[in-house]
Amino acid sequence: MKCQDLQFELPLYFDDVLSPAEVAKIDEHLAECPLCRRRLADMQELRQAMRSLARPVIPARTLAAIRTAVAEKAHIRIPAPGFRLIESKRNWVDTWLIPYAVGSVASVMICFTLLWFLLVPPQTFEIVSERQRSSEAMSEIMLASTNPDVIDISPLQYANARLSVAGESPSINPQGALVALTRSLMRGEMNDDEVVVVADVFGNGLARIAEVVEPSHDKKAIVELQKALQSDPDFAPFVPASMDRRSGSVRVVLKLQSVNVEAESDPPAF
Repeated sequence: MKCQDLQFELPLYFDDVLSPAEVAKIDEHLAECPLCRRRLADMQELRQAMRSLARPVIPARTLAAIRTAVAEKAHIRIPAPGFRLIESKRNWVDTWLIPYAVGSVASVMICFTLLWFLLVPPQTFEIVSERQRSSEAMSEIMLASTNPDVIDISPLQYANARLSVAGESPSINPQGALVALTRSLMRGEMNDDEVVVVADVFGNGLARIAEVVEPSHDKKAIVELQKALQSDPDFAPFVPASMDRRSGSVRVVLKLQSVNVEAESDPPAF
């Protein structure tokens, strides 16, 4: 390697930017060439002298002017953020009139609908009340009587009149043995007396006494009651479960009471 070849590599010798192969070649040349060693020493002294020099102090006014100029240039190059509508311009009728008109009409319709619901009496209540009146008319109180013609209601009619409570209280068969028993008890010794039993009512309308809570003074009353509850299915004391829409077996408390009511005489006419 000649000295001319080191005119570009020698200044970079102390900067650690040369490859190891180039550094090895320079070291080999420096060992043989005193001129290049002297030149390298001068460069090193010059570097150290330049490092020892103090940095020039820029005046504050000059520094402020430079910063102002740089800020103005940067402000000019960077555009300010702007906003613009993406949609194209439309007619004021489509933009303002139609939306407000539709909203106003909808608000008026909603107000009229609410007023109509609040002021107009609902017909549903009348229908329900009519049904309730008809149900009350069909729900007759059955009193024991010696005249069988008094009971003119069928088991289905009586069951339909009690569907709301038939699940907990089975309907009595108006033409069954239990109603017939009440007429026979009136003719017997059960006067101003009562019988309270717990009975299991089955799906076919028959029943069975599970417990006697309060017996009667008439000893035959319990026996006759048991026979009436377990009579012929055609004369079952209760209506079938299909008519009452209830479960197959229901336990009830059955109370038979005999009360003598004296009819008052008609008042004299004046």
